[in-house]
Amino acid sequence: MNRTRALLLAAAVPLLIVIVLLASAVLRGSDRDLAQRTTDGPRSASPLAFRPRGARRVDVGRGPTSAAIFRPADARDPGPIVVFLHGWVAVDPRFYGAWIGHLVRGGATVIYPAYQEAPFLDTVTPLANTLVALRLAFEAVPPTGRRLVVAGHSAGGALAADYAASARAAQLPSPAAVFSVYPGRALRGISLRIPTVDARNIPPGTRVVVLAGARDRVVGTGFARTIARTATRANASLRIVRDRRVDTHGAPQGSSPAARRTFWAPLDRLLSPPGQTPASGSVPSQVPAEP
Repeated sequence: MNRTRALLLAAAVPLLIVIVLLASAVLRGSDRDLAQRTTDGPRSASPLAFRPRGARRVDVGRGPTSAAIFRPADARDPGPIVVFLHGWVAVDPRFYGAWIGHLVRGGATVIYPAYQEAPFLDTVTPLANTLVALRLAFEAVPPTGRRLVVAGHSAGGALAADYAASARAAQLPSPAAVFSVYPGRALRGISLRIPTVDARNIPPGTRVVVLAGARDRVVGTGFARTIARTATRANASLRIVRDRRVDTHGAPQGSSPAARRTFWAPLDRLLSPPGQTPASGSVPSQVPAEP
């Protein structure tokens, strides 16, 4: 009898341990879910997270509906807001770190939505994720009375136009301008594709500047041409970049003098109200758009 009781006890102890561990895991998961529900508002970024020199960073949201917000650390007056939509898989702002730093040092607040997460196969929800993230970001950084420009590269370039076409329906602020750099919705030869929002829905008066690289072998120039052609109610223009230093798909992530002239300077101009010189005062005049 004692031997039977001992065997039963020996078998029960591991089972009890498993039950306790499972219960602890469930409780920890509930705590994480609660934390996720209650910390979508602004929170300090991890000390290891990217932060340009002279900038403050706060994060909002979680996962693909999150966004990083970069603001000038010593700004006294609210400057313009740039929604910066990255290329596919470039969820870490370091990919565009030099450009973001330049914008913040010029007085702009930069909002960098994540809109996706690994394994980066979801092409359906990036716009919806962007809208959720921006709703949270605009609660933290109200755009009222501030110039709002949406800029993007590659997939982000397409999403920038999509946001401008969707903002009113989503009851979010419409941008004054869109800067779509080498936009793409799919890689050549791959069927997965980001859905298109009709650019005819971009409101009248919106300035839309679209750039395409003459030697872009990743997405080509077709997506850029479509945005510029179909944004019929907006003030849209297309420029084909033929400078061999910056006419390939990854060039907008660079910070060479050619990249600054081709990508940074036009965005600086869009951040200034019409007729007003950008704060830097040193950007070159705009290159005429090409058909």
